[in-house]
Amino acid sequence: MVPDAIHGHILYEALYAVGVFIASYITGRVVSKVVFPLIRKLTAKSRTNIDDLLLHAFSTPIILFITVQGTFSALQGLSALDQAEDELNKAWLATSVAIAFWLLSRLLQAAITWYGQEVASKTETKWDDQALPIIKRIVSITTLTIGVLFVLQSIGISISPLLAALGIGGLAVALALQPTLSNFISGTYVLSDGSLRPGDYIEVSGGPVGTVQEVGWRITKLLTPQNNIVVIPNAKLADSVITNYNQPLPAINVPTECGVSYESDLARVEQTALEVMLAIRDRMPEADKSFEPRVIFSSFGDSNITFNCVMRATDRPGSFRMKSALIRDLHKRFTAEGIEINYPVRKLMFPQNGTPAPAPRLFTEPPPPPEPGGDDEPKGTYRGRPIKGKVGTYGNRADEDDDGGD
Repeated sequence: MVPDAIHGHILYEALYAVGVFIASYITGRVVSKVVFPLIRKLTAKSRTNIDDLLLHAFSTPIILFITVQGTFSALQGLSALDQAEDELNKAWLATSVAIAFWLLSRLLQAAITWYGQEVASKTETKWDDQALPIIKRIVSITTLTIGVLFVLQSIGISISPLLAALGIGGLAVALALQPTLSNFISGTYVLSDGSLRPGDYIEVSGGPVGTVQEVGWRITKLLTPQNNIVVIPNAKLADSVITNYNQPLPAINVPTECGVSYESDLARVEQTALEVMLAIRDRMPEADKSFEPRVIFSSFGDSNITFNCVMRATDRPGSFRMKSALIRDLHKRFTAEGIEINYPVRKLMFPQNGTPAPAPRLFTEPPPPPEPGGDDEPKGTYRGRPIKGKVGTYGNRADEDDDGGD
């Protein structure tokens, strides 16, 4: 407020207003050039940089706030603006609210930046590194939008119709972006759950098999064994049953089914198979050296005694190479040892003279009926049916009828 001694004197009021403005400006400069550098020296000694980021976020809004407060104090001291006191108060309130929300936005962005530098950079996934810029932008837009609404409310503008319009517009945007938002939320859930990480070898139920290359904010990329990239939307991935071959451990058992004839010595078969598996374990880097191979006889088959050779690979891709090597080496060793692996046999039966027997007829056709009046037809029948009355020629029956008439 202007001292009463100079109230009403335009020149003195103007000089007073200029002095207040200059004082506020100098105060802001002192805070900027002296106070904040001293605080930065103190925060530089801390182990984290969160305080440095917060101090940087505070610096510009605080200096601007000091300058704005001095400006409005200078203007309120002018008697010529007494009639506009309400408008000045509204302008001061609106400006203060705007600076406050700007400061809040900068603080939130500083916190997100700290998370990206200190936390996200140390994680194995790149998803948070990709999502942080988007999250930072969303937070900034949301904070500033709310700040605009508060500024409008502070200057006397009703924001109820605007909120209704924003609600309808937000609903329309949400419906339009539903697939994108669904994929974004699903990707966040998959990564936060920890059940899926880049580098994991997975199998999607009814879908592809491969190594997770990247989990983005909308899609997940798989590298298949055929060296192709399969792109899966995160929403579909979250709704699918997934087998993760890297959890809880990447090591995986490799059972290989085989069979030998009933005449084979099973003890010899077991010993031979173990020797083959031990040789594969020692020479292949994909094999788990700590696992002891085993032979498990499982069933009496139609033509073989079935058994399983069980080894352990360090990961799922290595299991395919180990199984291929085991089948090749086991067949070679069984052949050298004279151990027979039977296979189904079909026998064709022929008569002694070498001529195939005629195929049996499933249906036999009945013989054709005899011709009427034929030699094969029994007497007193017509087409196999008995005839009532006298049997004779048509003429004879006519003669008998004539005689009977007499």
